Amino acid sequence: MKGLRLTIARQTVSSILDTLGDDDFFNIIAYNEELHYVEPCLNGTLVQADVTNKDHFREHLDKLFAQGIGMLDLALTEAFSLLGDFNKTGRGSECSQAIMLVTDGAVDTYDSIFAKFNWPDRKVRIFPYLIGRESAFAENLKWMACANKGYFTQVSTLADVQENVMEYLHVLSRPKVIDREHDTVWTEAYIDSTLPQAQKLEDGQGPVLMTTVAMPVFSTKNETRNHGILLGVVGTDVPVSELLKTIPKHKLGIHGYAFAITNNGYILTHPDLRPLYGDGKKRRKPNYSSVDLSEVEWEDKDDTLRNAMVNRKTGTFSMEVTKSVDKGVRNTKCVKKNEKSSKIYLLPKL
Repeated sequence: MKGLRLTIARQTVSSILDTLGDDDFFNIIAYNEELHYVEPCLNGTLVQADVTNKDHFREHLDKLFAQGIGMLDLALTEAFSLLGDFNKTGRGSECSQAIMLVTDGAVDTYDSIFAKFNWPDRKVRIFPYLIGRESAFAENLKWMACANKGYFTQVSTLADVQENVMEYLHVLSRPKVIDREHDTVWTEAYIDSTLPQAQKLEDGQGPVLMTTVAMPVFSTKNETRNHGILLGVVGTDVPVSELLKTIPKHKLGIHGYAFAITNNGYILTHPDLRPLYGDGKKRRKPNYSSVDLSEVEWEDKDDTLRNAMVNRKTGTFSMEVTKSVDKGVRNTKCVKKNEKSSKIYLLPKL
């Protein structure tokens, strides 16, 4: 896999990363006669598909080069073992598991490996991506996909990458379509780049942060319902300030404030969230939309508060914190009472 085929392979992997979100976990393994994790420091585990991790792996993709013979049996065995070991940790939900096989050919069907790790339950789907115009090994890869509830795709040119990568999403969505699961998703807070700069500042107090709520749209026709056809996604943008209007401010107290986080612990809104640099307040900070609650509520050293909110628990508890007074000249210790809400992830603090 050299020259243009290697370039197409890198772009295919990068496009697959674009389809992953903060709720997903992944790793990338290169192989020839031996296995090579793209990031050697993360051998044998899966990492969260947040923006930072995906950008980090993309940098390592550029360092890949073709050498030796591709031993696909080693790679498949390692991939299945990696998924199995990760499931035992309890970090993943085991909702949808997949192996994306990016290769320029396969000399065998490797049915013995699938029989050992994946049959008869077939919990892991196989999605082969055949790179290049050659189709000599296409039948073997098609068999792998069909035998493991996946989908085969051939990527001949760079122009084909984006369209062909998206095909796997329709396959993964079929169970949800058939079961009529309409999951609602709220994104992290972001600055809407389509707004004029004048509208991004609310009375000079900072940028207008937005969140998007979205859900899938499925075909409900009787003749297509059993095939599970995903038509698209419907969503709308919601200013975070609109969510804050639902907070009963009279219950917070003079020094109280409320904040909200996502299901991954990222801040949706918080008084200490500063997405822009102080110099002119026009340049965005990198990864401003993935600031974890533990980075601003640093008094919560054991992540008691963060974990309770992520796990959607309700109740109250108190913790001792240090608060600056007199415009930061002096510090004083006080006790904060926290009330957690599992419905909208809002936490008033007293």
